[in-house]
Formats: sequence, C-alpha cells, structure tokens
Amino acid sequence: MATTQGARRDGGVRTRTPNPPLGGRRVLTAAEDALLAALRSRILDGRADGAVEDGADVEALADRMVAALPSVKHEADALVGPFYDTPTLAAWRGVTRQALSKAVAKRDLVGLKIGDGSLVFPSFQFGVSGAPLPHLRQVLALVDPDRIDPWGSALWLNTVADEFGGTTAAEALRAGRVEQVLAAARRAAHAWAADA
Repeated sequence: MATTQGARRDGGVRTRTPNPPLGGRRVLTAAEDALLAALRSRILDGRADGAVEDGADVEALADRMVAALPSVKHEADALVGPFYDTPTLAAWRGVTRQALSKAVAKRDLVGLKIGDGSLVFPSFQFGVSGAPLPHLRQVLALVDPDRIDPWGSALWLNTVADEFGGTTAAEALRAGRVEQVLAAARRAAHAWAADA
C-alpha cells in the first residue's frame, strides 16, 4: 500500500494513509526509493540469477515480495517491531491463519495482542527467507513459562545485551548460540521470579 510518513491512531495501532497522487502518480518515499535501489543492485550483482526466468509470473513474485514487508505500525515499533499482521504473514510464509495460531500456541512464533484484539508478529523473529527463530519454543518456555507476558518475552529477545556480545538474544539464536541464550533465559527467569 502506498503510504505517507504520517499516520493516524486506531485502537493502539497507527494505520497508514495513502499518499495523494501527483499528476496521477504517487511519489516514492526515500525509503521506498532505497528499497528499489537495493533490489536492483542485488539483481545486477547476480543474486537473483535463475530466480526470474522469461515467462515468470512477475506480478505474483512482486506480490510475495511485498507481503514479506512488515506493514503494521505500532507504538512499540522501536522496541520490538516492525510487525506483520496475520493476513500478511500468512501470505508471505504461504500458510493459513490457523497454522499461525497453532505456531503461536506451540511457542514456535511470538504473537502479540494489540488494542483491537488482533495478533501482530514482530519481524525480528524471522530470517530473510521467513524461517522463524530456531529454538524459540525452549527459550519462551524458560523466560515466560506461564505465558503471562508475551510482550516482555519479545522485548527480552530483541534487546541488545552485553551477554550476547552486543547483539540480541534473537540474533544469538540465529547465529547458533543456543546454549548461551538458554542459560541467559534461565538467569532472566530466576531474576524476574525473585523480583515478584
């Protein structure tokens, strides 16, 4: 969807408003222009060789690429966002809404309720191909065993910490430092229990 920098609040979520067309055409934002330039650069560098053949359905490919962009704006963007909504994430990952609900229930994904009662999914938990964080279920079981504070869990996973070498727990998981993250999750859970 074409958007402006401004937005309105709607139940705790800032929804995007369309850019007005100029002479029938919308003007790209600086970020959109940079995204197109980055995509063009990767194609010219050969990173897409073989991915787009003559006769390919480029419209469908473009739709999937756009679906990969997190589109929900929320006041917590700076801390744990940006976010996907359920329909966008389902389209990008090629799964049903029910599959996403099951993944949240099994703790394979972090789904966070927002003001209107819908779920949003922080983008930090997905790799560039859409694969979720490895070992997320074990980490969430340690950090929030009673499922009391999914927002707190998301914040813990996405906060830069010295114990992860200046990265986040999510980045450490993605880098394969599972035992380090599990140990840190145990320490955090014990510290939070002692404060309660």
